[in-house]
Amino acid sequence: MSSIGRRHHIEWLSRRSDGAAQIPPVFVLGVVMMAAVVGGLMLRSVVAGSSATPAGTVGALAVVPATAAGSRLTGNVASPSASLPDSTSMPGVASSAASSPPGVAILTGYAWPLDKAMITLPFGPTSWGEFIVNGQLFHDGVDMATFCGDYVRAAHSGTVLAASRQYDEFMGWVGSLTPYHNLLDTKHWWNSLPITVVIDDGDGYRSIYAHESKVIVAPGQTVVAGQVIGYEGMTGNATGCHVHFGLFSPTEIATFEMDPTIVKKDLVPTAEIARIDPLLVLPFRCEVEEMRALRPAEAVGCPPLPTPTPAAKATKTPAPTEQPSASASPSGPATGL
Repeated sequence: MSSIGRRHHIEWLSRRSDGAAQIPPVFVLGVVMMAAVVGGLMLRSVVAGSSATPAGTVGALAVVPATAAGSRLTGNVASPSASLPDSTSMPGVASSAASSPPGVAILTGYAWPLDKAMITLPFGPTSWGEFIVNGQLFHDGVDMATFCGDYVRAAHSGTVLAASRQYDEFMGWVGSLTPYHNLLDTKHWWNSLPITVVIDDGDGYRSIYAHESKVIVAPGQTVVAGQVIGYEGMTGNATGCHVHFGLFSPTEIATFEMDPTIVKKDLVPTAEIARIDPLLVLPFRCEVEEMRALRPAEAVGCPPLPTPTPAAKATKTPAPTEQPSASASPSGPATGL
């Protein structure tokens, strides 16, 4: 090869070597951008992983009893359930068990369903109850009485959900009512149920008024606190004229277990949504002994209660206005508030 040829050959090899070593700028920029994206995604994954809720936390929240019921029932809440079978098909029952009802402290605007009523059977453990809470028979509302035919008034402004003997679908039963309703149809027991009004109070709670002799409101009607909704009576499973007044939130997840003997006899669901004591929200009255015990701070200025007469001492507790479930009339279901 001539010297010129060798020189050209050397120059050609030099250009080839320089070309192979040089990386296009566009390629370098692309690699840098890709590395930045991948690095950002990895950093985001690490940060999210460090702050994520531990496995099982959501489930744990779902089974904690709502504070509103847990604090008010002072240990008388049955074991809560993470889910309420068939309850989501009932009007007003939330589909998420994690929701909580409003606390009792914000429940305002309530009035007594009966003027100057006497408490004949308070909320809580009693051998006359139809539910079981912490192993004890339990009365899930307050029975109050004045006289037959007295005005029954709405305790809170709201919307009427039921106003007849057909009220069960609004009562917060946990489970299917079909077997029970089929039994009522077969036995012709519908007329043995109490005439009952259920009102959506508009504050997350429903109020229940049972045993009226007659009601003068209808489902869908709007009422105001103090408005007459019916007349005190003794329809259903009762031995005297009175009002069974109940209060509960459809979003409560704690439950009251129904007495198994009644479940077997009447084919009702095994539980209902837990109630609160209505005396916690009704206007305080010094003459109501149960209120003094329940709300001692408000009872500080109350005068001493009258000393009972010897006859009253002989009777330790007033006669309840409901028949015990064990001796219910065979002509109707044992249930009926």
